[in-house]
Amino acid sequence: MQESTQLKSPETGRVADAIANTLPPKSAPDWKPQPCGLSRQELRRIVKKMLG
Repeated sequence: MQESTQLKSPETGRVADAIANTLPPKSAPDWKPQPCGLSRQELRRIVKKMLG
């Protein structure tokens, strides 16, 4: 069975547009995180401490 991608009513379309306009923009496909200068071991200790 195929599902329709069309919206049921114009009101639903306005709601969907409003939601789409409030979402944060997507990152560029070539985005890479900035290095923070910490080793993996140091990061693991920080995360372990935060999670308890």
